[in-house]
Amino acid sequence: MELLIPGLALVAFMIWASTRIKRNAAAAFEPETIDNDGFVIQKPEGFLHVLNDDSGLAFRSYSKEVGTIGKKDVRQATAEVQIFDRENLRTRKTAIAGESESVISETPYVDGGEKAIVIETIRIEKGAEFTVSYKLVTRGKRLFELRVSVLSENKDEFSGKIESILDGFRVK
Repeated sequence: MELLIPGLALVAFMIWASTRIKRNAAAAFEPETIDNDGFVIQKPEGFLHVLNDDSGLAFRSYSKEVGTIGKKDVRQATAEVQIFDRENLRTRKTAIAGESESVISETPYVDGGEKAIVIETIRIEKGAEFTVSYKLVTRGKRLFELRVSVLSENKDEFSGKIESILDGFRVK
């Protein structure tokens, strides 16, 4: 009997902790606005923003869903922002075309009075085909590159999220 009360307290604590962990984990995949140094991005539902990342990227997130390449699991979609100092739009566009199997489309436009372009490509990585959308925006001597990559077989199910990420990316 003397072990029953501490045992019940321990079980109650474990249930409370488990519920709290599940709630916090689910909240991490909710949509949110990330206001970073130099840009703002809208992270859609189902993507996790990687914090304390040591990749050198200004922003990195990935989808909750996992796909398979051979015997290896990979995220079905990723979104990354990289900032280049003293890189121009034409040079980066040429580099992207060289890294890709094919360029599907290019749409130039003006963002806040400066040059910008959206490029969609096909890229083969680790034996799988990815559709990669780039949004390149210049601000002064800096070039901001948003890169959204999705396994091509899952492109249709992620098309709305890809559009929301591209539309929700604004350079300050």
